[in-house]
Parts: sequence; structure tokens; C-alpha cells
Amino acid sequence: MKPYYPMMVDLQDRACIVIGGGEVAKRKIASLLQANAAVTMLSPQAVPELEKLVEERKITWKKRVYTEGDLQGYFLVVVATDNRQVNEMIYQDVNHQIQLVNVVDSPELCSFIVPASFNRGHLQIAVATFGASPGLSRSIKKQLEHQFGEEYARYTDFLAEMRSWIFQQNVEPKLRRQLFDLLVTEDYQQRAMDGEVEAIKQEIVRMISNSSPKIQVKNT
Repeated sequence: MKPYYPMMVDLQDRACIVIGGGEVAKRKIASLLQANAAVTMLSPQAVPELEKLVEERKITWKKRVYTEGDLQGYFLVVVATDNRQVNEMIYQDVNHQIQLVNVVDSPELCSFIVPASFNRGHLQIAVATFGASPGLSRSIKKQLEHQFGEEYARYTDFLAEMRSWIFQQNVEPKLRRQLFDLLVTEDYQQRAMDGEVEAIKQEIVRMISNSSPKIQVKNT
């Protein structure tokens, strides 16, 4: 198995192409749209759900078979046809110096893989086995979905709000780090999930106010 470097990629408005119009392509396109990518689908046919995305102008459809040169101008390439020979041909056409490519179900033809993942607000959890067992990745993902419920969406929204507000204050780096660490302790996490958001905010205000007479705390 190839070693992979785990990272998050910003696909906002980046040109991405998915070759294929079936169920696999549908899943790949859905995840790209969640990342706000600019998605083009290349396929002579498409399942109804993808046709609907075209009608809603959420994706662009090139309604034909692949030909050499179709990858030009795209940052990310997903190959999702059911023809291995065609998939390998497309892989050979990729400019590997500047393009990322994922050939579905062919780890040896991928410069990136897509882990099993889910979101809870600002929290994203991903699981990968480097292609050894996608089934195990999905199984662990389901376990984690139960462990990290929807309450984490509210909690991470709160953390994002507090992080932004604390950075706006005239707080020395050491205290700022202490506050960030405090907000993710088990006690504060549970309190935030129980709805004690305003009480926590006021505690943080007092901590900052008491840290130095020179610090001026802005209103939350």
C-alpha cells in the first residue's frame, strides 16, 4: 500500500471533473458539491439525480464520451466509469504534475483517496485504511457517528464563535491558549452542550478582565 499524506483540500470554486454518470459518480459529485467545488460531469448518460443537478445548474454536463484533452483546465479528476480499460486510459492522460486524480476502486491509479467521513458542524471526522479495507473504514465511521452526535455541531459552532471573539480581545498569547484549552475540557464541553453558553461566555469575560488591568474587554 502507498503511504498517503493526510490533509484537507480547499476546493472552493476549483474546477473538478467527474467522468461517469452512474451511482458511483453521483456519490463523488455530491461530496464535491459539499466542498463548493465547480463540478463538470462527462458522460453520455446520467442517473436521474444527476440530471436534476444539471437542471438546477449545480453542475455542468458534457454529454458525450471521453476524448483526449478533456482533462485540460481541471484541478481534480475523478474517474468513475465501469470500464477498467477506459479508466486506465484516462489516468494516462492526467497531468500528474498539476492535477490530482482518483480512479474509483483502483488505489494504484490514485494520487489521492477519499476517506469515509462525516460532519458535525465545524467538526469533520475521516477514516481511511489506505485502500486495504474500505468496508472497515465505513464500519468505524458508523461507530463514530454514534459517538459524536448532532450536539457536536452546536458545540463546534460555539467554539468557532468564542475563538473569533477571543482573538478580537487584547489578550496575551499565553492566556489566549489557556482559554482555548479550557473551552475543550470535558466540563466545559458538557456545559456548552447542556445549553450553558451564556454563562460560559461571562466566565471567559471575567477571566480576561481579571488577567490584567490594561486589558479592555469588548462586549460579546
